[in-house]
Amino acid sequence: MPRTIAVVGGGAAGVILAAHLLRAAAVSRPVRVLLVDPAETPGRGLPYRTTDPRHTLNAVVARLSAFDDDPGHLLRWCGPARVPAGPGTFLQRADFGRYLTELLPSIDVPEGSALRHVRGSVVDIDDRDGEHGPVALTLADGGILRADSAVLALGTPPPVRLPEYEPWGDRYVADAWSADLDARAAGARRVLVVGTGLTTLDVVTHLHPLLPGARFTAVSRGGTLPAAHAADPLPPAIDVDLCGAVGAAGTPTVLDTALDTVRQRVAAERAAGRDWRAVIDAVRPQVNPAWARLSPEDRVTFQREHARSWENVRHRMSHAMRTHVDRLVADGVLTVGTVAEVRGGDRWDTSAFDLVVGATGLPPLTSPGWNPLVDALLARGALRPHPLGTGLDLTPDAALVDAAGTGHPRLRAMGLARRGLEWECTSVPDLRRQAALLAEDLLADDLLTNVQPADVPLGAHSA
Repeated sequence: MPRTIAVVGGGAAGVILAAHLLRAAAVSRPVRVLLVDPAETPGRGLPYRTTDPRHTLNAVVARLSAFDDDPGHLLRWCGPARVPAGPGTFLQRADFGRYLTELLPSIDVPEGSALRHVRGSVVDIDDRDGEHGPVALTLADGGILRADSAVLALGTPPPVRLPEYEPWGDRYVADAWSADLDARAAGARRVLVVGTGLTTLDVVTHLHPLLPGARFTAVSRGGTLPAAHAADPLPPAIDVDLCGAVGAAGTPTVLDTALDTVRQRVAAERAAGRDWRAVIDAVRPQVNPAWARLSPEDRVTFQREHARSWENVRHRMSHAMRTHVDRLVADGVLTVGTVAEVRGGDRWDTSAFDLVVGATGLPPLTSPGWNPLVDALLARGALRPHPLGTGLDLTPDAALVDAAGTGHPRLRAMGLARRGLEWECTSVPDLRRQAALLAEDLLADDLLTNVQPADVPLGAHSA
């Protein structure tokens, strides 16, 4: 009997999971995948809706296949799709969005399995039948879907509004991806961008051609831009044993030893005239296993004191973007600094800028108001925030933990929701790894009852 899996969210995480479920079904057991998302075509999550050719991915084609066991999948897609690319190409994000929208139609659905795109928004999930019963998903239009398991692949919430910028009124755009950014920026001559990460670079490179006479100031607490890839973004691989260096789990030296290992190896590569980025690339797949060995106290310390530095070297801009940004800085178009450098005492001079754009980091997934499903589950105590704040509290196999501390094996999570259980959890390599493991778990024989076809009232909700 096919197992029914509901995937809540049709962005990159949801599409990649659905693809992995269908591939796993071909070698294990049939599956009915209900991919629930309001978009007409799944795949174009927020990062990939942009049509600006300046908005490229921050990783190369060779590293962004949807499948770990088929690293050339994306590159092979580029040819028939007429997207010029090689292994070291930084694709336009719009092109990668196309890849995701065409991923599921390209997969052969195994006999006995099915894929349904249910156009709608899930506003609640009732899992109160316990671990042996199905889950019921309530849609915004009142429809009900039943499944053996559900996976939350929700993406990321918009930036929270920052109270210190509210006095700016209509000149404050809290979300850099707001659809009306261009209209609200019209005529601006002095633009303040709050944040100095990759989103800030997207904002500046997008608005600069629209506002050729404007000057941009980007600020953050640290006042530093992300590092850049080298001209050759695929340096030779090197061996760095992070997990072997840190020792036993929970010992007080784990975090310090891990950080020292990375710093010393970076210094050695630089001293030898080699590309230090190869160290980061070698360490990155080992971060989550090393994270699992940290004590709760060390995880808090890393998040508070070291996360920004890691993100700066981990999520790098392309070499072409670095060249462009350097030119903007040299021409006086872009100034980068700290918040303190442009703030007068404890107050902002709101007359100094015509527009302020929020481009800060990831807010907590449990931020109120951005997703009715999260609000409903949180209010009912069906989930709780992770102690670190950004993601959800989860069991080791990514099952949601409720307010009483009990994990529910039929409710799982992908993406940002895992921040805390893991550290690296939002990039495509993270998502495909999560998807492969979830597909194996969700189709395992020890997951009990199956929902009968009559219990899945698709009707007008399917697409």
